[in-house]
Amino acid sequence: MLLSDMGADVVKIERPQRGDPARQMTARVGDDSAFFISVNRGKKSITLDIFVEEGRTLFTQLVPHFDVLVENFTPGTLSEIQLDYDSLKHANPHLIYASISGFGQTGPYAHKPALDIIIQAMSGLMSLTGEVGGGPIRPGASLGDSIPGIFTALAIVSALYGRSQTGQGRHIDMSMLDCLVTMMENGFSRYFATGEVPTAIGSRHPGAAPFQSFKANDAYFVVAILSNDEEMWSRFCLTIGQSDLALDGRFRDNRGRTEHADELAKILQTTFSKKSRSHWLTALTEIGIPCGPVNSIEDVAKDPQVLHREMLTPIPHRTAGTWLVANTPFRFNSQPNGALESSPDLGQDSDDFLMSLLELPLSEIKRLRQQRVI
Repeated sequence: MLLSDMGADVVKIERPQRGDPARQMTARVGDDSAFFISVNRGKKSITLDIFVEEGRTLFTQLVPHFDVLVENFTPGTLSEIQLDYDSLKHANPHLIYASISGFGQTGPYAHKPALDIIIQAMSGLMSLTGEVGGGPIRPGASLGDSIPGIFTALAIVSALYGRSQTGQGRHIDMSMLDCLVTMMENGFSRYFATGEVPTAIGSRHPGAAPFQSFKANDAYFVVAILSNDEEMWSRFCLTIGQSDLALDGRFRDNRGRTEHADELAKILQTTFSKKSRSHWLTALTEIGIPCGPVNSIEDVAKDPQVLHREMLTPIPHRTAGTWLVANTPFRFNSQPNGALESSPDLGQDSDDFLMSLLELPLSEIKRLRQQRVI
């Protein structure tokens, strides 16, 4: 999705008749999955059964026409049918071949299947998500999927730059677990520094206070006091009508506030519960305190900053007319970019690619389709 939004021609290869299982996910937009539309916008689709010999032959013939190949099979699957990097690099020595799997191409878990929640659990992320004393919580976004996708896009761009210098292709081994372990740097740094195992602490930050959510008399909002700015802390206390807190020895500096975070949170929650969220956000914003509302998805969809940045952008859809999707955040020279076209119908581009790249006649394409090779 990211590479497509940035202008790459991305071709999705799907199983004949069945296609990507994500096409069947809910919620539905006509006969399409809203999720599939969002993450496959701007791509093309061809159908090809690579698990039959004729399909593998066609696939190998297509490889020289592409710069990058991305696959997410369980390690070993493609080597068994000679479609792994070592087999295909002879067909295209310049090929950037990216393999995304749950645990990478090596190691004791390499051949185990994995999905988002498995990776979130095994990375430690779920153990740090939730309220104190509660059970493990999966965050509300598929971070075990999306973060590896972002890292893979970065690795592909880096490999393409390297190829421009050396002329050589490269194999990228991307582990979903590795990606989330990388993102857990705060938890690991605390563990190795103290020997204590971090646990879930709600919305609070482990190294700064106050740095969490509070409930006003009508809705939730968040406050974040910078750990090294005691003058900000004093302004904050004065503005909320708790100037004595700035003089309290327990809360005088960030270290003290963090050590006594629970006590501080109770005092602040009592204070904030007396007035509305808009009152507190206005007052705190006026004195330069970082703060913001806890938004619902509906709130975000109406947020003026989000709308100004065109982060929800319409794409055409054959039955819905237009459909809004979350945009890519990159801006080059302040110009908007990102999603422009809808997701493809299953196999809609098969004929074009087989005719233009492999010069197959329509009669041969018809035969391949009848035999379910494409």
